[in-house]
Amino acid sequence: MSEHLQPVQSSHYATIASWLDSAASTQRWAGPGVAFPLAPDCLAHALELEIRPGWVLLDAHDNCLGFGQYWLTEADTAHLGRIIVSPQARGRGLGRVLVQSLSRQALQVDGARRLTLRVYRDNAAAVALYRNLGFVAVEQESTAELLFMACPAA
Repeated sequence: MSEHLQPVQSSHYATIASWLDSAASTQRWAGPGVAFPLAPDCLAHALELEIRPGWVLLDAHDNCLGFGQYWLTEADTAHLGRIIVSPQARGRGLGRVLVQSLSRQALQVDGARRLTLRVYRDNAAAVALYRNLGFVAVEQESTAELLFMACPAA
């Protein structure tokens, strides 16, 4: 596998921001507090990278293929968020690689024993991927629009 995870750098911001083509897609990915268009020089502040570090999935030539964040919500729980794959790279299994890489980083480096995430219920491909990776729905933490999912460390 030539893809690798690396902390996001300011040189990646313009690429990541370019993947968001509408206010609706920006809100679904980043939350209601993030404006569209997301200016590259505002990305770090908008995504709170100082307290929720971001990670990029790079190919063998260091092209940015995906982005995601995780942060500890409890001493033993890491929450995955803002997971996105470049529109040009979708359909190649990179979402799986990105989520597995983020999960491994959270579990091995930060000592998490449980992973959580939220996904829009209508995002069938993402829901199926997360289920395949061992995440299960936690309905009492979910809403009509968002499914909360959790996965214990293997």
